[in-house]
Amino acid sequence: MTMDFDKIREQYAKMEGGKKSSSSGDFINKFYAIPEGNSVIRVLPSNDEDKLFYAETAIHRVPTGEGQTRNFHCRKVHGEACPICDAYYALWKAPYNDENLARQIKPRARYYMNVVNRDTDEVKIFSVGVILFKKIISTILDEDYGDVTDLEEGHDFKLSKVMEGQWPKYDQSAFRPKATAAGTKKQIAEWMDELHDVHSLVKLEEYDTFKQVAETLLIGKGTPERDPVDSPSTEVSDDDYLNRLKG
Repeated sequence: MTMDFDKIREQYAKMEGGKKSSSSGDFINKFYAIPEGNSVIRVLPSNDEDKLFYAETAIHRVPTGEGQTRNFHCRKVHGEACPICDAYYALWKAPYNDENLARQIKPRARYYMNVVNRDTDEVKIFSVGVILFKKIISTILDEDYGDVTDLEEGHDFKLSKVMEGQWPKYDQSAFRPKATAAGTKKQIAEWMDELHDVHSLVKLEEYDTFKQVAETLLIGKGTPERDPVDSPSTEVSDDDYLNRLKG
């Protein structure tokens, strides 16, 4: 498959300018949890030439009571009207003036892709925010690297996770400069057969559901006390995201 560099450049330009269930544990195990320290993964290409190797979304975390939140995939990211986004902007102004709640429901970018965990050779879903995703995209656009997902001449991604207080830092993470095959022909065939459908992870609720949620947030009826929130300039950590997926 030939990578669509025009789509990648468009994405990079844009960046620059759940419910509980009995199978929640199995679902979480599909994701790659970045360990502290150094680790290595290989980002895999899509097996569908009409789709990019990643799925894009943004998450609204809406309080549901007793310190719990429910995740909603932002409709606006996918070209649809999003009443929760409208509520987010309204909360910054009179008559609502609830900056704490606004920060909590702010849509936060997430990107899903398939990777091989080099420690276990397992195919996992890599769920990342803007910081790591920009590292991936900027490397792809670097002529010294190109398509890092190429199965014959791609590059492994060395992750460096350093905790500063409660927040992880990934500043030293980088793709290895030497191009290598992802694995043997047998391994590659098995990995490509085991790809997760990352695009199916983005499931949009109906407009009326979003509207009801937005109205509840603005009216205040049934709105619970809010959890402490992040600084507006702080990206939600990947650890925190995975923990919240458990419900």
